[in-house]
Amino acid sequence: MTATTDLIGLTLAFYGAMPPPRPPRPERDGPTWAAALLIGVVCIATVGPMFTIWSFHRPHEAAKTRCLHAGGRIVYSALDGSGFRCDPPLKN
Repeated sequence: MTATTDLIGLTLAFYGAMPPPRPPRPERDGPTWAAALLIGVVCIATVGPMFTIWSFHRPHEAAKTRCLHAGGRIVYSALDGSGFRCDPPLKN
């Protein structure tokens, strides 16, 4: 039943009136390079701090790698993973 209603709806969709033609675009006033420069500055201003934050977190990767190679276990002290400590290997 649904296939029949879908087919009827699809067929009837093509019997509608065509939309009116799109009007021509208005001429732009002023320099467009200023808008492009503003958008570029905003993008750099938002991406720049991301690279800075990423560079501060990179030294932790070396410490984590040394901990794991020494047989230790990484224990996070915060839920977001910002702080951690290296527990020494357990002795049996």
